[in-house]
Amino acid sequence: MTLVARHTGRVVRRSRSLLVGVTATFAAGASLAVGVFAASDETATVSEPAVRVDPPSRALLISDSAWLGIKTYGAKDAMQGFDHWLDLASCRRRVTPSCRNYDGHVPITLLEEVAWRGGAFDTLVVATGYNDSDHNFRSDLDQIVTMTRDHGYRRIVWVTLRSNVTYTSPGNAGFAEVFARNNQTLRELVDSGDYPEIVIADWATYARDRHEWFARDGIHLRGAGPWAAADFVSRKVAHLDGRPCPADGSPGSVCPDPDATGPITDLYDLYPIGEPNPTAGFHMEWEGRGAWPDGPWWLR
Repeated sequence: MTLVARHTGRVVRRSRSLLVGVTATFAAGASLAVGVFAASDETATVSEPAVRVDPPSRALLISDSAWLGIKTYGAKDAMQGFDHWLDLASCRRRVTPSCRNYDGHVPITLLEEVAWRGGAFDTLVVATGYNDSDHNFRSDLDQIVTMTRDHGYRRIVWVTLRSNVTYTSPGNAGFAEVFARNNQTLRELVDSGDYPEIVIADWATYARDRHEWFARDGIHLRGAGPWAAADFVSRKVAHLDGRPCPADGSPGSVCPDPDATGPITDLYDLYPIGEPNPTAGFHMEWEGRGAWPDGPWWLR
């Protein structure tokens, strides 16, 4: 096992044998994400916005190598406004056994990660899928939803896959057409109403024309991309929680849905992109969190 000295993150080499025999069953009822606002004897006015009293989400974000750049480029402190844990691993798959890295390591799957974490979180952010095919997408989604219901999750934020890309996964399982089909199937399943806890975070559309955010393969974050991804998730969760945008929001103003607004234009004004960064570092597998609820390193 290799450990990262910094207390906010570590590289983990969990053995798949720790998870043998883990099974999931549907919980008797799934909790839905419902906004709760403070009650008052006085009638709220436009100048007196309602105040949210339930805490921000406790979110587990699981990704493959596509979003490992959040650690590599030191953008983890841009994940603001909610309690979160990032689990990023090269070659990770959703449910099918993960592929093998060039160093021989096989990371545990998203499903196994959720099982291993138990009931510590109420929101799951699915940012995994570039190493998966489309043959078992419906089954994968069913198993993931079953597991989250079993562990008491209220919400799944499912990130769409960028499909205008040249990336092909190991074994040719995933490529542009597969990613597009998986996105379409996801939308159909959500529209069916059978999965009320799933909310789509449309990264594929949001980042479609931002080629400068990615390596040449179109999926791996670089440059401003890691900051854009962390900012996107922070805004999406803030919108769902009924909170202001953490980076630039005004008190009392609910963060707009980034799926509706599209990419922000002032990333370089909000974040120290390209500056010397004490939190950057390359890993094939990393887990940890940003500084929140403390301020980001560039504001200390």
